[in-house]
Amino acid sequence: MDSMHELNTAFSHYREGRLSEAEALYRQVLAVEPLHSHALCMLGMLLMDNARVTDAEAIFLRLLDFEADHPLALHNLGRLLQSRGHDLDAVVLLRRAATGKPDLAPIHNDLAVSLHRMGQFDEAMIALDRALAIDPCFGMAHDNRGVVLYDCRRFGEALDAHLKALEYTPDDAALKRMSILLHISHAACETADLKLAEHACRAMLEMDAGNADAIEQLARVMYRLRRDDDALSLLNQLARTQGLGKKEGAERPEATILVLGGAGASHVPTRYLFDPALFSRVTLIMVSPDQTDAPLGGVSWDALLGADLIFNTMGEVERNGGQFGAVNMLVARLAKPLLNSPDQVSRTGRDQAHALFGDIPGLLVPQVRWMLRDEPIGAFTDPFLIRPGGTHGGDGLALIRTHAELTEYLAKTPCERFLLTDFHDFKGLRGCYRKYRFIFVDRKPYPYHLAIAGNWLVHYWRTDMGRVDWKRQEEEDFLTDWRQVFGYRAAAAIEQVAQRMNLDYGGLDCSILPNGEVLFFEANACMLVHDTEAALPCKQRAVADIRDAVTFMVRSTIHRHAVESAR
Repeated sequence: MDSMHELNTAFSHYREGRLSEAEALYRQVLAVEPLHSHALCMLGMLLMDNARVTDAEAIFLRLLDFEADHPLALHNLGRLLQSRGHDLDAVVLLRRAATGKPDLAPIHNDLAVSLHRMGQFDEAMIALDRALAIDPCFGMAHDNRGVVLYDCRRFGEALDAHLKALEYTPDDAALKRMSILLHISHAACETADLKLAEHACRAMLEMDAGNADAIEQLARVMYRLRRDDDALSLLNQLARTQGLGKKEGAERPEATILVLGGAGASHVPTRYLFDPALFSRVTLIMVSPDQTDAPLGGVSWDALLGADLIFNTMGEVERNGGQFGAVNMLVARLAKPLLNSPDQVSRTGRDQAHALFGDIPGLLVPQVRWMLRDEPIGAFTDPFLIRPGGTHGGDGLALIRTHAELTEYLAKTPCERFLLTDFHDFKGLRGCYRKYRFIFVDRKPYPYHLAIAGNWLVHYWRTDMGRVDWKRQEEEDFLTDWRQVFGYRAAAAIEQVAQRMNLDYGGLDCSILPNGEVLFFEANACMLVHDTEAALPCKQRAVADIRDAVTFMVRSTIHRHAVESAR
């Protein structure tokens, strides 16, 4: 058998997309030479491309059994682990691959992806710089470099990197180009180049007129341009196009959850809340109340009858799309149990927090007030935080100390109403700032994460929690026994917040002051939970505990509703 001829022919099939023919030839070679490293490696890569990841992993492990430092096997096995969110293990393999084949740019690029997701931004930039030193025209590496720069808040540099990525990405690579264009739009928004942000979105829509990411981002740009009617028109168009979302999750679920949202609203992230092995989900975004086909936008009432429970994801008081009433009407008509009643969500606005929680012992709730753009603010001596109403994740958030800073902020932030929050310095041990996040499930607190940073603007994804031992230990202590970390009085304050908030699902961001008081940041339904941090096993356990609590709540709610309906 001429294995070289077979391999060359197989590679031709592989390159031209004839995967079944290529696989057959690779397996013919391996039937004669079971340890042929090139055939094994190519077969594994083919299986990865064909979404047969379990088979691919077995092939790469087989190759590494007899050639432990095979760089391509290490690289591809690292990519598989990365795709599952196991970034810490992926980094180990990708570093070994880079040692064996230091001149292969994709290895350094993939290494950077995992380092970035672990919060190791400096190391990610080093890996990307190496990739681009090897291949200056590597579009994906330029794009990933932009993503890291964006998360470092170096928005101008990020925009330049994404523009280079677009330049080096072939015109026929439509999916890659659309991803880059979306990144360009995000970075352009941060640099206040809204024309470029709009242009990037419209270029995406020329390639895919129904692309949901492009439509949603274009709507955000329209809001920034104060073209609110255009933004809402886009979101209503998207709601009608998507209709009743495809059922996702278990094939034979014990329950079906209707995830309910609204055009123009800010939504609770639900991707990791419902166990896909137990429940299926269908999603409906209702069109805005001023539309003639409101609220369902063409979806029939009968199509909703199969749901066992409704989860209201409209969790931001300032951006509810005007559809809280529609939620109550829909629930009444369908006679289904509801999680996160609009009546309870409506109590959780930032400006209502002091009235709701301010008398809880051991809790410091800063005063919050509204300011209109043209409203004279008068003299002030104490610093305050400012943000556009209805925003989360630090979007548009700034610390204002002087009138000059306020003037500069207003000049670059196109919004009419702003929330001002008294700033309390919460610098603590080691000169760092800490933000603790709790998730409330059925009015009980569950620790989710601790972010520690050198700056007051603390966000987990901007910190280096995954690589600093003492930070990792602090977070593990918090997740393992948060009551011990907080102490009796502060823990009691957290539990009272969960009770008074009175949401089925929500959360709290806070810190601990040197005097032991809890400093309140925000408490609402729009709290993100995800399980991509693999560096801390205790973090994954925390997410599992939250999901288990949601599972118990869903089952209990459905059961209680069934019992009450049978009376």
